[in-house]
Amino acid sequence: MLGLMTLTWAWAETSLAMTIGIIQEHVGPIKGHAEPPVSLTRKIACFKIALRDMEILHPFQQEGAILAKSFKELGTRRNDLVHAAAWQMSEGQFHAVSLNVVAGKYTGKDHRFDIGYATALTTEIAILSDNITAFMLKVTTRIAPGENP
Repeated sequence: MLGLMTLTWAWAETSLAMTIGIIQEHVGPIKGHAEPPVSLTRKIACFKIALRDMEILHPFQQEGAILAKSFKELGTRRNDLVHAAAWQMSEGQFHAVSLNVVAGKYTGKDHRFDIGYATALTTEIAILSDNITAFMLKVTTRIAPGENP
């Protein structure tokens, strides 16, 4: 399940990056992002700035805001699952811990997951993937008619 989640997430995040790339290529640079962003946090920020500042994208602001919110929320949930170290597993459930740095010190965060949670999350990510791909196609049709991403 984690492998499928990883592949599904990769397509969603790649589609977000491709959308940003298409905007940069056809509309121009996005304020504060001279180079394409690499991290998810910076991709979301760049995407939101483009929607806010580029007039041609204003018709997509509401839909884009929903997508940005979904990327942030699902990205956090995915990271909690994928980047945690499982230390106790039994009958479709596991207990895991992830390390964070808070005030210059490692802190642990406990997570409990089961296969149902992982399956539901993968489904939500697949829906996000479909939605960002459809969004990318709509944006491309608006800013680069006659071209396909």
